[in-house]
Amino acid sequence: MTLLPETARRLDLLVARAQAEGRAPSLALGVVRDGAVSHLVLAGEQPRPGRDLQYRIGSITKTMTAVLVMQERDAGRLALDDPIGAHLPGTPVGALTVRQLLSHASGLQREPDGGWWERAGGMDLDTLLAGLTPDKIAYPPHRVYHYSNLAYGLLGAALERITGTPWADLLTERLLAPLGMRRTTLLPTEPYARGYVVHPWHETLREEPLTDSGAMAAAGQLWSTVDDLGRWAAFLAAPDPALLAPETLTEMCTPMMINDLDSWTGGHGLGVELYRVGDRVYVGHGGSMPGYVAALAVHRPTGTAAVTYANSYGLRGGHHIGALGREALTLVLDAEPAAPAPWRPAAPPAADLAALTGRWWWMGGEFEFRVDADGDLVGGLVGKPLLRFTPEGPDRWRGRSGAQDGEILTVIRDETGTPVALDIATFVFTRTPDQEP
Repeated sequence: MTLLPETARRLDLLVARAQAEGRAPSLALGVVRDGAVSHLVLAGEQPRPGRDLQYRIGSITKTMTAVLVMQERDAGRLALDDPIGAHLPGTPVGALTVRQLLSHASGLQREPDGGWWERAGGMDLDTLLAGLTPDKIAYPPHRVYHYSNLAYGLLGAALERITGTPWADLLTERLLAPLGMRRTTLLPTEPYARGYVVHPWHETLREEPLTDSGAMAAAGQLWSTVDDLGRWAAFLAAPDPALLAPETLTEMCTPMMINDLDSWTGGHGLGVELYRVGDRVYVGHGGSMPGYVAALAVHRPTGTAAVTYANSYGLRGGHHIGALGREALTLVLDAEPAAPAPWRPAAPPAADLAALTGRWWWMGGEFEFRVDADGDLVGGLVGKPLLRFTPEGPDRWRGRSGAQDGEILTVIRDETGTPVALDIATFVFTRTPDQEP
């Protein structure tokens, strides 16, 4: 679905300003709708960007590592509350759990010891694990949000030990190949953008070395393109159930830690960053490696996303690659809101279901329930968000949304079999406000 001309013009101006004022040699932004990049904005000439040009994606890699972990959890080969020592025996930080490592709640220090891993040649797995000591835990777990690249190095190591397959091969087999992400690779493949640091005084470029992160690859190694990262954005909006259960991805997008305690605009789920912009919440991740910055932001309810790349280590003039992507995404959602699905008449419900519809009362509040096309009981307090219940057996329904998620609704009938009350987790709803529950 192409953007309206005015929306496209505003995006073009937004990206042009970020490239010019931010001093980016090149900058690319893709808008994802309907499962693919539908609009591309390019700026800069060093090199001229394109949809198939590779950039480093840095820590966006972590979202893919997290999905691999959740695949293993769903297959029963690990549990989120397993201590990492159960999968990496002998490690002195083995009491930290998989959940804590995924959500940056472990307190583990940010980087492995030695040279800056992002710019130095990568260490092997044995060296990474041998460098661990008990004092690598900088904070008690769950005391504060503390971002840790080292945590994802350990998660990559655990995946390799559990599956017997190197992390990079596992990623290709489980995600990149099935999703058609053929231009997402461990090492750069032409055409790719060289990465730079822009000198602050005379605005010349210093090319950064290309490094292999070794055992830290699971934290930030990958290279990708606008089109490929668009495919990943579409997956984070609505995953292929053959690769990951949709309810598992929703679990990953549930806040585990808030990283901005003053205004609650940012947080972390299980491997994904969460951004609150106005009344919307976006999921995704930022990324940086020497010479590169990238960002991914996805609005799951509409399947709309923005992917952004630049081949400089940061942007100047108050610009930020992540903020740029979220501003672009918000612009598109505000200017071109998604059309609602068309209403279609339903088949008449069975008589026993029809008897549950209509008005119910609890504590003076008026509730309405109906049966939807899926056979679920849907409704709630008039004017408030809907509650949803799915059938589990005769006169027994399971809550699937809001405050009643997971709770049981039991239908109470009189001696004639007529429904006279709904018992929702001990709250009894009656047909008139005058009836005693």
